[in-house]
Amino acid sequence: MSMRILSAAIAAFSVSFAAQAGQFQATPGVFDGTGYGSSYAGAGGTTPLYNQPLGAVFDGGNGAVDAFGFYNSGVGNLTQQRQVDLLGGNVYRFFDTFTNNTGATITTTLNFFGNLGSDGDELISFNSGGLIVSCEDDWSGACGGGDPVLALVSGNNGLGQASITPDRYNVSFSVTLQAGQSLSLLNFAFLASDVDGPTPADVLLAKNTGLSLLSTPRLDGLSAQQIAGIANFNISPVPEASSWAMLVAGLGVVGMLRARSRRATMAA
Repeated sequence: MSMRILSAAIAAFSVSFAAQAGQFQATPGVFDGTGYGSSYAGAGGTTPLYNQPLGAVFDGGNGAVDAFGFYNSGVGNLTQQRQVDLLGGNVYRFFDTFTNNTGATITTTLNFFGNLGSDGDELISFNSGGLIVSCEDDWSGACGGGDPVLALVSGNNGLGQASITPDRYNVSFSVTLQAGQSLSLLNFAFLASDVDGPTPADVLLAKNTGLSLLSTPRLDGLSAQQIAGIANFNISPVPEASSWAMLVAGLGVVGMLRARSRRATMAA
């Protein structure tokens, strides 16, 4: 990752988080099989107790979603392990790994699904390049209903094909896995709303945060092996700490040489 890209990413996130000073707080509605918390790690699918999808988000705060963030078709003979987290800044992250443990090649379309809380009254204010910004219609054709604005991120390399039909969010991933092969899919949902209800500024905040997640997905807490297996994002490698140290040292040397050159010129 170049210094220019890193600086832009840091600036974008700084602007987003600064703008959230008056934001509501998303609720830890991640279903873990017995209750709701801020994270889930384990198998995909449903649990017999409630017949609810493991790792799905319920409510999210102020009715943002009804049941959001699980694969409702295409898994078939693949095994699924998932890690779902409510990160800081009202960002839900869904990280799913699918493995072909059969002896044959599997070609399938995995479908990431979400039931939106707007109950069919949503508006789409932005839809491009793996980002959909959705909000509840205030009955005048503008965002401003009671539900938070959603920034839904499905990847930046075109593998995920996302759409919203009334009340439903779907992302299809057409994949082929050889016997023994695994791949991972990464999805995000960001919730934006002023504490007193969504405003036009929240729509812009959702768009900007979604674009930041597209260009610089939040990978905190994921291992290098997990990151390497992500199929729906093109991720620039982050320089090692030693590389940054060498860069800083190199800049220092360049500065010293320039200073010496200036002194030599003045002496002449």
